[in-house]
Amino acid sequence: MTQLFQLPTLSDEFDQLTLKDALPELMPRFFVPPMLDKPQNPILETLKLRDPIAPVPTPSRLLLPTELASVTLDSSPYNFPKLRESIWTDAIKNGSSHSEILSWDSLRPNYSGRPSPNAFISEQENLVFAAARYYVQPRLNDPHIEIKYVTQQELLSALKMTVLGTSSPLHSWDPVTETFVQVVTQKGARGVLAVDDKDEVVSESWIYGFLTIGTLMRRVEMLVASLSSGFAKEGPTIHAFTHAVSTILSYLREALAQCPPQDEHSSIILAAAWVQYAPYKDILVALAALCGRDERSSPINHTVLDHSPEPLLSLLYDHLHSHLERQSPTRVTAVIAFILTSASREYFHQLSRSVGFGGDSMAKKPARVVGEQNDQYALDLSDDGQEEERDEFESISESFPSFFPPDVVDIFPAAQKSLILLRAAEPDHLLLRTPPFQCTIEWFWTLNDIEMAWNQQRRQPQSTQPASMPEGIPPDAADSGLAQFRIFDLEPGGHFGHSLLDNKRTPTPIAALQDFLDAFPQTLHPITPTLAHLTTLVLEPLVKHASTLSSTLLSLFLSPLGPLQFQRHLKLLHSNLLLASPSFKSRLSAALFSDSQGYDADEEIPTSIRSIGARRKVSEKQKGRPHQWPIGLSFALFERETWPPVGADLSFFLRTVIVDSFEIPDERMDEGDVPSTRDMFWVEAERRLGFAIRDLPTGPGHDQWLNPPSIEALDFLYMDYKAPHPLDILITPETLSKYHRMFAYLLRIIRVEHALAAVFRVCRAAARPLFPTLTSSSKLLLHLRFIAHSFVTRLSEYVFDYAIGGNFDPFVASLSEGFRGGAAFPDVFALSRAHSALMDDVLSACLLRSSQRSAGDLLRQALEIVLEFAVLVGDLKTGKLEEYQAAPLLADLASSFKSKMLALTRSLKSILDKGSSDMEHNHKPSDPRKPTGGLPAVAHLLESLSEWWSN
Repeated sequence: MTQLFQLPTLSDEFDQLTLKDALPELMPRFFVPPMLDKPQNPILETLKLRDPIAPVPTPSRLLLPTELASVTLDSSPYNFPKLRESIWTDAIKNGSSHSEILSWDSLRPNYSGRPSPNAFISEQENLVFAAARYYVQPRLNDPHIEIKYVTQQELLSALKMTVLGTSSPLHSWDPVTETFVQVVTQKGARGVLAVDDKDEVVSESWIYGFLTIGTLMRRVEMLVASLSSGFAKEGPTIHAFTHAVSTILSYLREALAQCPPQDEHSSIILAAAWVQYAPYKDILVALAALCGRDERSSPINHTVLDHSPEPLLSLLYDHLHSHLERQSPTRVTAVIAFILTSASREYFHQLSRSVGFGGDSMAKKPARVVGEQNDQYALDLSDDGQEEERDEFESISESFPSFFPPDVVDIFPAAQKSLILLRAAEPDHLLLRTPPFQCTIEWFWTLNDIEMAWNQQRRQPQSTQPASMPEGIPPDAADSGLAQFRIFDLEPGGHFGHSLLDNKRTPTPIAALQDFLDAFPQTLHPITPTLAHLTTLVLEPLVKHASTLSSTLLSLFLSPLGPLQFQRHLKLLHSNLLLASPSFKSRLSAALFSDSQGYDADEEIPTSIRSIGARRKVSEKQKGRPHQWPIGLSFALFERETWPPVGADLSFFLRTVIVDSFEIPDERMDEGDVPSTRDMFWVEAERRLGFAIRDLPTGPGHDQWLNPPSIEALDFLYMDYKAPHPLDILITPETLSKYHRMFAYLLRIIRVEHALAAVFRVCRAAARPLFPTLTSSSKLLLHLRFIAHSFVTRLSEYVFDYAIGGNFDPFVASLSEGFRGGAAFPDVFALSRAHSALMDDVLSACLLRSSQRSAGDLLRQALEIVLEFAVLVGDLKTGKLEEYQAAPLLADLASSFKSKMLALTRSLKSILDKGSSDMEHNHKPSDPRKPTGGLPAVAHLLESLSEWWSN
C-alpha cells in the first residue's frame, strides 16, 4: 500500500501541549457524590453539602439580575463549605434569625431576610422571569421573524377590538383566508408576539382564543350580510333565520363590549379576562358550525346554506338535537333553540294556514248549485274554478322538515287538499270560520309552557307591545291600529331599546333574545325528555286539526243526504259499468246481443226501425254479397253493413238503454210539493253517463276488433262517466280506466253466453241434426257444447258474484261504517286509494293484471275457442260449411279447448302457490265481511273448474 504523504508522529507530550493550548479548560458545573452502602436520605444529605450562611460569589462576567446568581453558580466539589454536624441542633441552640430553607430567597447573595412573594421563579416579577427564561433558552436571531413584545394591558386592549370583528394595531383582517393575522404578516414577514413573562407558545395559546372569537364573528357577519342582500326573494324562513343570527351577533357584540378591559387604566390578568370571554367563544363556535363557517374551513370550502324552508329547518333541528345529546353548555343550546324558534315561526304559520288552522282566510266563493229538489242537489264548478283548484293542488308540497313524524307527513298533504275541497263543497263550514282566539303553533321550551301544552291549555301569544311607552305618545296608542308606527313619533336619536345591563326590558330583538336565554331550562321537562317528544307535543294541536279537517270532508262525501253523495255515484258505476243492475244488463244485452237460432234469408232482421215500431225484411241476396253469421251479436248492429257500427241509430239505442234502466227511488215529498219521478241526482247521472267509441290500433295483429265473429268485436265500445267536482278526487281517470277494462271484459263474456245460447237453439231440433251422417261428430258437438256451457256459466257466476260482488259489497258496507264514525278511511284521499285498490282486486280476480298475463291469456284463449265453436256451428247451420268440412275443425276445437283448460288450471294452481304466504298474512278471520280480494278469489275459480279439469 503506497502512502501519498508522510503523517506526523504524535507523542504524548505533543498531545498534551497541543490540546492544552487548543481547548479551554471546562470546569464541572455540578457534583454527584458517590453513594455509600447504607440507607440513603437524599434530602438531608443535600442540606449538609452547603453552609447557608456562607456567601456565594457572583460571577462578575454575567450582567444579570442578582436574583439569577444561582443559575450561574460554580458548584465545584472543591469549593464546598464546611459541613455542619446538624442544622437541627444549631436551630435548637441558637435559634433561627433568618431563613434556613434553601429556596430562591436563601440563594440570593443580597438576601435581606424578608421572603419574596413566592418561592417559584415563574411567579416572580415579569422581567425577572423573562430574563431567566431567555438566559436558559436564548432565541436564535432570524431576520425573517419579527418579534414584538407587548404587555398584557396592551394585548388585551388590542384583542378586545379583534373579538368585536375589527382590526387592531396588532391584527388585521385578511380577506383571502378570512382570518385575523398579525400586521407584520401582511408585510411579508413572520410575526411573533411575546407577552411579558410568557414565552411564544404560551402567548400564542392565549391569543388564539381571542382570534377565534374575532374570526368567527367576522365570518358570520359576512354571511348575514350576503343573506340580507337577497332575502326578499328567498322567502320568510331564510329571512327569519338571518334576522335571528343578526340578533345573536348584536347580543354577542354588546356582551363582549362589557368584558375587560373597560378602559386603558384598568389592570387585569390575562387568564382572568379569558374566563369572561370563553363562554362567548363556545356560542360562536356552535353558530359558525351551524352556518358552515367554522374556523378550520377555508373560504372555498364554506358550506352553502339551502334557503328552502324544509332543509334549513332540518339543519337547525339536527344541530339542536346534537347539542342536547352531548349536553353542551345551556347558553349554547339556548342560542340554537332561539334560531330554530325564530326561523320556524313563519313556516308554522303558513303550514297552519294551509290546513285552515285558526280559520280559513282564503275561502273560495260558493260552488254553483245546478239543481235542487227534496234536499238533494248537485254541485258544479266553472272551468275557471276547477283550474284554480288544480293549480292549488299542484302547488301543495309533500316535503316537510326531517323532524316531522312519519304519520304527520302523511296527514298534512291530505289535510291541505281537504281544505281546498271543503271550500268547494261547503264554504260556510264551521272549520273555515275564524275562531275568537288566536291559534298559533311555535316552539316552547320552558317548564310552564310544556305543562300547559300537556294539559291542553291555550298558551298566551307573546306580546309585541313595549313594556312602557315613551313620553309624548298617547296611552291608548298601543291599542290602536297605528301602534306599529309609534317609533316615528320619537325625537331624533330616541329609541325603545336599552342595554343588556338595564333593568327595564323592552321588546327589542336583543332584549327578546336575552329573555329567551334567561328562561331557557338547563334540561328538558320530564314530560318531554327528548327533542322528539317535544316536537310531537308542539305539533299536536295542528295534527288534531288536520285530522278533523280530513274526517269532516270525508263525512261530506259519505253522507247520503249531503251534496256529494259518493255512495250513489259508486252504485251508479257498479250498476252500469260493471253490469250489476239486472235491468241495465238485460236492456244492454237486448241492444247488443242476440241468441236467435238463425240468420236465414227468410228471417226477420231486427233493426233500429223495429225498436220504434217498424219492421222490415232484409235478405242476403238483397245485400249483394254472402254474409257470415256473427253469432251472438244483435242483427241490428249490421244494418249498415259496416263494423264497427256507427250512426244515430246506435246512439239512440244505447241512450235509451241508459235512461230506461234507471231505477228512480221513491222520495218522500212534503206537502205542497209536486211529485216527481226523478230527483236531481238522476238528472245529473243521465247527463254524465253515456256510451262512447274509442280508437283502437289497426296494425297487423291488432285489428281483430274489426272482425265481427272475433271475441274482440265490441272492444271499441265503452261507457264514459264524467264525475262531478269534487267527486273526481274519488273517481279518478285512472280508476275509471279500470272500470272500462272490466266493462270490455264483461261484454266478451256476455257475447260468448249469447253465442252458446244460439248454439243450443240451433241444436235443439233432434230431427234435424247438424251432423246427420257423422254420428261421432254429432256426439262430440253435444259434449263440447255441454262442457263449454258449463265453463262459461261458472266463469260468469264467478266474475259477477265473487270477483265483483264479493269485493264491492264489503267496500260499500265500509263506507257506511265510515260515515257512522268508523275508522275505515282517515281522509278522502285514502278513500280514493281504497277505491282504486278495489278495482285492482276486481281486475286481479279476473286475471286481468299484467302480473297474471300467462293465466289471463289462457282464460282468454279458452273463451275464444268457445266462440269459435259457436261460429263453427253457425257456419254449419247457414250452410257455409259442409258436414265433412266441419268435422275435423270440431275435433281440433275440442282438443284445443281441453288442453287450454288443463293449462289454465295448472297456471291457477301455480299462482295460488306463489301467493299463499301473502294470502295467509292478509287473512283476517275476525272480519265477518271480508272481501274476496284479488288473489284469494282465484281459489274460488280454481275450485269451480277442478270438477272437470283436475286430471
